[in-house]
Amino acid sequence: MLKYYVFWGLFALVLIGVAATLIRDRRRRLKREAEEAESRAASAPPPKPVVRPAATPYDPTATRVHVRTTPVAMHAGLPDRAETQLPSAARPRLVCVGGSQKDHSFPVTEAGVTVGRRKDNTIVISDPRASNHHAWVGIVDHKVVLRDLESTNGTFLNAQIDAPVGEVVLSPGDTIFFGGHGRDQFRFVVD
Repeated sequence: MLKYYVFWGLFALVLIGVAATLIRDRRRRLKREAEEAESRAASAPPPKPVVRPAATPYDPTATRVHVRTTPVAMHAGLPDRAETQLPSAARPRLVCVGGSQKDHSFPVTEAGVTVGRRKDNTIVISDPRASNHHAWVGIVDHKVVLRDLESTNGTFLNAQIDAPVGEVVLSPGDTIFFGGHGRDQFRFVVD
């Protein structure tokens, strides 16, 4: 019986020695590779500027995520829009024309309506691309204004999905997308 204890004890010591040798060799190899990488980086020419490919054409089935690092003042394609003032008896509203709330209508008041994923918004949308408090739509100086509330994925107008809006005066018939194209779509209507 003693010979088995001696055998397995020696066997365990050999295994520990092999494992220690493998660990030591791996550390040496990683250190040597790091030193070689540093020497290559020091002797390498400066990196060339990155050339980005041309923009791809619009694909309505694609999912796009826009992460905005700077605030957007106004949509680049909208500077020639005529700012429409509301008549005194007008009743502006947002009508959902696509998505989970299709055919629901939301009146736009002086205080405005908020749009987002959280339950405390006036219009709650379930699209994961929408922010918790995504946008605000309200009446300012007898005009209906759409303001993006610094959302992560942006607010888009009239299917111009490549340029998010920061703040814009809405015209009757405008279609609004919150967070991206393809889910909840709202049309601005004045009765």
